[in-house]
Amino acid sequence: MVVYDAHFDMVGVVDEFIGPLVNLSRPTGLSWQSRWSSVREGTEYEKRQLRAIGALHALRHKGLADIRDRD
Repeated sequence: MVVYDAHFDMVGVVDEFIGPLVNLSRPTGLSWQSRWSSVREGTEYEKRQLRAIGALHALRHKGLADIRDRD
């Protein structure tokens, strides 16, 4: 589920709930914990934003892999 965390001002995906906390992550590998009360369901815009972050991250890693293959 894509959510917006108002405390950290970031969009992420819910990984799990642990009591009053929720573990969130982004496609870049960043993960963090926040209180569930500061999280709300992501809007369509925020869902597109998260997909774009994931695509950019994948593209950048692909470029790094191509550079390493040339060495």
